Amino acid sequence: MAVPGWTNEYAAVRSGPFRGLFKFAELGPVQIAYEWVDQPFEYRGTAWPNSHIFLSYLPGADGALYDNRQVNPVELVSSRWDDVERVSCNRKAELVTLVVDGDYLAQYVSRLPGMETFAHSRSLVRYVADARSILGFQNTVFSVIEDLLEDRTLLDNARACEGLRARVLDSLLEAISNCGAKQVRLPAPSTRAYIVDRAIEYIEPRLGDPISVSDICAVMRVCPRTLSYAFASVLGTTLKSYLLASRLRRVHRDLEQGSPAISVQSIASRWGLYHMGRFARSYRSVYGERPSDTFRRGTEILRRRAAPTPKKTLASEAA
Repeated sequence: MAVPGWTNEYAAVRSGPFRGLFKFAELGPVQIAYEWVDQPFEYRGTAWPNSHIFLSYLPGADGALYDNRQVNPVELVSSRWDDVERVSCNRKAELVTLVVDGDYLAQYVSRLPGMETFAHSRSLVRYVADARSILGFQNTVFSVIEDLLEDRTLLDNARACEGLRARVLDSLLEAISNCGAKQVRLPAPSTRAYIVDRAIEYIEPRLGDPISVSDICAVMRVCPRTLSYAFASVLGTTLKSYLLASRLRRVHRDLEQGSPAISVQSIASRWGLYHMGRFARSYRSVYGERPSDTFRRGTEILRRRAAPTPKKTLASEAA
């Protein structure tokens, strides 16, 4: 899913069907989004430079980590655009997000008593205490998105867009004010989150190689049980399932790019998947189609792009 100004990627952390819902609206210097994911996930990305991010999980997302730091449902979390690159949750999650340009936010709050320094607040903080106001912010973001989906012409009306921006920002500021504008730093990453993060750093550049639990444990100097507990606690999955999901994701990316000079089997082997029967079943369970279907579509797109553009003739120009 491509979001203007963002570099972002959602990824399943275990094999099997991965479903989600993403609703998004761009209101000039303000972006809002509603997201729902039906199983544990990993997200990586950053917003555009000089922007501020505010996110809030709805009830039920108790296993969410933001930069490996525990985030609780029904509270506001704030960060600057490049403070966090990785978010994960060990169960299904539902959340709303507001991203606003830093200069626009500073101008908006400059006229409000007691909020002058808000736009320059330190990073990775949360606002807690008033759950009712935070739920109000969540509902406002969701309702504005629904209004825009119902009537897209609102985006063409400058005054309507301004009103919708004010509606969202006012609900944010009200929630923060009712929390006493109290900023609380997110807790330090847990030991298990640190172990998973280190393990992923080791795994990522070696996905095409044979990787064993003993290899990772030896490098990190932890026992297999500790590694297993860490993945279950942080990502809600096993190391084996995480490896398979990561490899399938790389294969899917390469298949979409297509190339008549290579084959599905060579791509799968490149990422450490050698048993073609098991690979095909796992791939289909995640992406809902055969690997050959993805590869054929990607190769056809590649051929169309490479095809020379027909030159106009005098006859065709006259026609």
